[in-house]
Amino acid sequence: MSRARPVVATALAVIAVTALVACPRNPAPQPPPSPGGTGWTPPPPPPQPDAAAGAPVGASCSSAADCASNICEGAGCGDANGVCADAHRMCTMDLAAYCGCDGVTCLASGSCPGKRYASRGACAAVTQGPPAKAADGAACAADDDCASGTCEGQGCGDANGVCAPQKRACTKDRRAYCGCDGQTFYGSGSCPGHRFAHKGGC
Repeated sequence: MSRARPVVATALAVIAVTALVACPRNPAPQPPPSPGGTGWTPPPPPPQPDAAAGAPVGASCSSAADCASNICEGAGCGDANGVCADAHRMCTMDLAAYCGCDGVTCLASGSCPGKRYASRGACAAVTQGPPAKAADGAACAADDDCASGTCEGQGCGDANGVCAPQKRACTKDRRAYCGCDGQTFYGSGSCPGHRFAHKGGC
């Protein structure tokens, strides 16, 4: 029995040595390949902000193109007076009038105008006055064309007359003229007062 113990101990030692030899060793860590070498891939660059995406909701804007949502709205028509609005925001279902920055009235939700505007409510109607009268010495076709109310001169075509001043020095003689309407009229030799076809009666 005493002889068996050394044999068993020897056998266990041999098994342990064999197991250690059979276990693979972990490879030593290798340094990373040098830049430009075979198999080396450079790391990707950090992501850059997309300038074309536009400004976020709540940012100042001048036009819809400035906003990622493509909606720039709010009162005021100066530079960057608008605000980028969320395209999916909650809006009231009413219909309100706005006077746009282009001077044209538009209708939109009372809480979501959808564009920049000069003021709430319709744009004021623009009334145009009568055309300005021509000054003295300007070409004219009729008395109503002149600020002085007098268009005179020889010739019956379009704008052949001349606007004459209301107050001017005229001779006191009396001459006959054949008017452009075919009727004879009389006036000063230097200030006929009307357009005429020729001097003398018709």
